[in-house]
Amino acid sequence: MKELVELYSKTVIDAIRRVLEEEWDKIERGGREIARAAMENRVVHVIGAGHSAIVAEEMFYRAGGLANVNPIIDTDITVAHGAKKSTMMEHVEGYAKVLLKSAGVEPGDVVIVVSTSGVNTFPVEAAIVAKELGAFTIGITSISYSASLEPRNRYGKRLFEVVDLAIDNKVPRGDAVVEVGKGIKVAPLSTITNAFIVHSMVIVATKVMLEQGVMPAVWISSHLPEAAKHNEELFKRFGPRIKLL
Repeated sequence: MKELVELYSKTVIDAIRRVLEEEWDKIERGGREIARAAMENRVVHVIGAGHSAIVAEEMFYRAGGLANVNPIIDTDITVAHGAKKSTMMEHVEGYAKVLLKSAGVEPGDVVIVVSTSGVNTFPVEAAIVAKELGAFTIGITSISYSASLEPRNRYGKRLFEVVDLAIDNKVPRGDAVVEVGKGIKVAPLSTITNAFIVHSMVIVATKVMLEQGVMPAVWISSHLPEAAKHNEELFKRFGPRIKLL
């Protein structure tokens, strides 16, 4: 069994290496857009359905994360209120529009839309609506996986076809990457590579800000003695636009 875990480890490392080598220019551009938004006092919104919503949580109120991140997390579109329900909600037209508008997306903001398959109504609509609202859109998706599927939305488009910047997470069709028996695959890849992509963009963004003489607003771990004062200042600063603070 250990050899299967070793295979998973190798697959993860290879995928991250491919993301770094093949998607670097896009990661850098995305990071620069995030820096631009931060320096203009704009917000970075993150949205995804199902397990893609994990990325929004990963970027929000995270030690080492930017404080101007607004997670658009709705429990009806995640598994919190039922797996079947969340799957059906991805096909409801107008739902992404409601969430984005209620989140207060404004011109100059950045909206990161996460969907590995990228073909359902929810992520495609989210990207289109975000652009209509004047935001710069970043899609994190698997281009090969998405291209192998027919769009399941009235636009006839895939996520990577409608965003300003599409970053390929290198996830294979079906996401699970370790075959433990004939036709039985486990161990998905997307959460790991998605997290690597967004944290890489944050690295770029904070470095760009420092190079331009701007101190990045970054959360520190609440377990550190200096955290209370530091983080409280960020709560006061960003609370007006980020509802979950």
